[in-house]
Amino acid sequence: MINNLHWKDNVLSFFKNKKNNKLVLITIFMYLFFLVLTLPASVVVSWLTLPANTKIANPSGSIWLGKAESIRYSGVDLGALEWELHPLSFFLGELSADVSIIKNKEYFRSEVSLSPSGKIELEETRFFVELSSFQALSYGMPFSYDGIVSGYFPVSHFYKDHYIGLNGKLSLNSIKLISPQRQLFGDFTIDFRAENKGLSSGKIKDNGGPLELSGKVMLDKNGLLNLTSKLFAREKGGSLEKMISFLGQKDGSGRIQIKHSLALWK
Repeated sequence: MINNLHWKDNVLSFFKNKKNNKLVLITIFMYLFFLVLTLPASVVVSWLTLPANTKIANPSGSIWLGKAESIRYSGVDLGALEWELHPLSFFLGELSADVSIIKNKEYFRSEVSLSPSGKIELEETRFFVELSSFQALSYGMPFSYDGIVSGYFPVSHFYKDHYIGLNGKLSLNSIKLISPQRQLFGDFTIDFRAENKGLSSGKIKDNGGPLELSGKVMLDKNGLLNLTSKLFAREKGGSLEKMISFLGQKDGSGRIQIKHSLALWK
């Protein structure tokens, strides 16, 4: 009985000490913290609300370090998904991870950070994809295409309905139409930079191929993409000149001006 009373006194005195209380709270927090990090990836993925038509197949590992056999969008296999969380980012009030999607030669790599307010930041983003991989997304369209799209974006920010900040270069190489007729367009680049008022602009230029192309794209915070460009076939009387002639009237310099708007999301 005396020993029990002595034990209770020791426990009470321990919790009366404020330093000890802090130690207990820190211990509990760290236990819960590492408990969350070791949750199975399959459990976490089952909790996620993925974008429409997006599926993650056969996730394994943990929320901290995991992978999935594939990530698919509208039936298109984008590749194997891998991620590694940065645990210290939790202490800064955000979720940050190195994310990669790899399929043969194609890849996407980036450090992705998500804040509680919904802001998304991508750092050191690099990607390389073949356009033919996305042909299935054009189901029902009477044409097929090919080419390589690659890019490097040091820092980009996304905050829906607030701002879109793209900074980097997008390269389009060996862009061609396969059917209904074969036509090579050439190589192009779009240099993006973040602007004021929550939008981003991209300067378009060609690299001397069959199609002369110059112009500008503007992407606003509401997801509206505005394109203004001028087209000119360097070979007169060829199939390319005939093809682009259907896109509009020539101006005084013989170039066809195109203006087009597209809502990327609502």
